[in-house]
Amino acid sequence: MTIMKQTIGIFSGKQKDYNIRTLTLLWDFGPQSAWELANKMSQVRGNKISLHATLNKRLRILEKKGYLRRIDKKWFFTFKGLLAVLLVLPEPRTWNVKWIELFEAKKEIMEDLSAPIFAKYGFERKDVRNMLIRIGLLMNDFEAWVDLSNRVKSLMERGIINFDLIRESTLLNVLIWEGMTAEEMANLTIHKPEEP
Repeated sequence: MTIMKQTIGIFSGKQKDYNIRTLTLLWDFGPQSAWELANKMSQVRGNKISLHATLNKRLRILEKKGYLRRIDKKWFFTFKGLLAVLLVLPEPRTWNVKWIELFEAKKEIMEDLSAPIFAKYGFERKDVRNMLIRIGLLMNDFEAWVDLSNRVKSLMERGIINFDLIRESTLLNVLIWEGMTAEEMANLTIHKPEEP
């Protein structure tokens, strides 16, 4: 695990503890505002107002680096953020069920928005879901996410990716390409017509 702490910049240096604590609190409790995070941390660290100011700064930095996204006043994980937490946890533990609920809601919206595009190519909603299952990106399959984090760790150790610099979309593409054979990739997009 020391390689990960040295390789991912947010888990090294003076702000390492704040970053780890912030991300693991979001992992354990679901989306939180900066004040909610400060309340949870102040039980351990003391002055809530100065902690809130520090947290706001850290949260904005984590957002700029692609680990978090803010919607209204709540902070949410990105794909990259979820993998980062799995990489830093000493032992993988499942996330708060709120993350699954949010992902399912977002997936439904994405399926609704993409349905007309996929329909032009003969795909149905169930085909999109099957692609997500094959890739291992459904939140209800925690072991698949642990596997994804292990693949990221391996790619980092081999010098293929720099987790601090890689964009989320590029990371997802690399994971798909590295984790599947050409035949498996082809099968992701092959639409098998239903028999009459």
